[in-house]
Amino acid sequence: ATRQESSAHLRRAASAFAVREDKARDIVQVWLAGEWKDLRPSDSSAVAAKQAAGEVLFELESRGVRYQFDMQQMTQTNMASGRTRTIRIISSEASEDTAIFGFERFRASFRKLARRCDQTVNTAVAGPRPRAFEAVDRQALVDFWIEVEPQERRLAEATADAVMAEMDLNRNGCAALTEWIHYWALERDSPSYHAGREVNEKLVDAIKHDDQILGRMQMHFETAVGEDSGAAERGLSTEGLLRACRRLADSPKDVAEKRWAKEVLALKERGEGLDEDAELNYYDFMNVMLGRKKFKVTLWLYDISNGWAKNASLFLLGHHFDGIWHSGVVIEWPDHTAELWFGGKIFESVPGTTPFGEPMERRDLGYTYKSHDDTLDFIKRHLCSEFSSERYDVLTHNCNHFSEALAQFLMNGHIPDDVLRQPDMVMSTITARALRPVLNRWLGGFESSQDSKATDSGFEAERLWEQALPGALISFSQKPNGRPLVGRLRRRGDDKCRVCSLEPASGRVDREVPRSLVIEVLFPAPLGTAASGEELPTLSVPPERAGCCSLFTVL
Repeated sequence: ATRQESSAHLRRAASAFAVREDKARDIVQVWLAGEWKDLRPSDSSAVAAKQAAGEVLFELESRGVRYQFDMQQMTQTNMASGRTRTIRIISSEASEDTAIFGFERFRASFRKLARRCDQTVNTAVAGPRPRAFEAVDRQALVDFWIEVEPQERRLAEATADAVMAEMDLNRNGCAALTEWIHYWALERDSPSYHAGREVNEKLVDAIKHDDQILGRMQMHFETAVGEDSGAAERGLSTEGLLRACRRLADSPKDVAEKRWAKEVLALKERGEGLDEDAELNYYDFMNVMLGRKKFKVTLWLYDISNGWAKNASLFLLGHHFDGIWHSGVVIEWPDHTAELWFGGKIFESVPGTTPFGEPMERRDLGYTYKSHDDTLDFIKRHLCSEFSSERYDVLTHNCNHFSEALAQFLMNGHIPDDVLRQPDMVMSTITARALRPVLNRWLGGFESSQDSKATDSGFEAERLWEQALPGALISFSQKPNGRPLVGRLRRRGDDKCRVCSLEPASGRVDREVPRSLVIEVLFPAPLGTAASGEELPTLSVPPERAGCCSLFTVL
């Protein structure tokens, strides 16, 4: 079936080539040193002619060397050396610079900075030097942002440290082309910083055993996108992913990605794979191939009436309830299972150890891909100040409202209506109004214990905001759960601040940052700085260096 599918795919490709023949010529590219290199036009034409004739396995000679082409595996093998490389076919009309999921703009920016780095080192020191344009290091990034004031130099150094800490997956003090591409592709495609970091943790472990794995994975992704009609604009289809996995599973080399591909195919056979209409970007592709995990989410319900609601709720509250519900959201992460609940503060507990004992009901809510770090970061930044002891109300702002907010973040879903709307149904009764003060003091007054760790209810965020004064170097993000950036705070208001940062992707940037996206104060403001002082001057760049901030605008 696999060979029949491949043959059908080849026939469609050959037919498409014939239709385009008058409009554009297809180009055959081979993967060399982390990049796609064009074959000579005559070689591309010869391969295309063989493909159009329906040939799958054939040999061609180029520059005195004999090569075997396998159009099912999409490989080129040097018959003398036995070296096999991956190939792909693209249209000469295709513009990868404008493709949403292409890497060419990342490669172009790397060459510019690596060339500058190479020239700087070659003129400054003598001795062995890797071949030109091979890597970018921390000093190249610092030098890229030439600053004349000590304050700006510190910002440049702090920014370079932050970038290299994430980019250097080989842990060798510099970033190769494949690492550069990976960093910017994840910045473009990953749903959150924590999600991208989890992919990186898996990659770092894989790189320890095979330092070429990252480059090959990028090659497989670009090959699959090139084969999948429309993928460059909308993302790789599920069928495109499966086609790539079948090819990897059939390949003769026993490499990590072959094993990963077999696992993806096995999941598909068990009905646990991707949806048929899924569209994958680079992050999705890497995450699926490395073993994307989803985590079960359950709503645990506790009857705080201790059983009387089932017998007396109709008489006392005007409605029949099986229980008066307190709820907690239980998430089964790989390293531990946690119950998150609201009781005046937001708590994380081992399920079954809360003050409410064992749940009366457990209702499945579904699955989430959100990590533990993602979830806690969201709670601290967006829920702590809203769900506090001062705002607790057993009828209007209780544990079930917290469970609803958390379910929306985890799964873009909701908790059951009969749980969420229960307070609305009894709010007007005399019994509910009479018990309201007592229940508020009880259910909204829990404190940390050995089994239940409470958040700080926003106190930590308040202290951070007090320290975020003009002149301070801060860590911040552009969006919730986004990648931490480094910036110099120039002006602060009540709920936002103006920050100047140095970003490789776009040079120098000034932006308004909400206080909820300020992560940490890296270096404090000068002594005596007032919170509402004058706005600090913008970063200055000498006129002769003004052009350097445009090197990365290609990104």
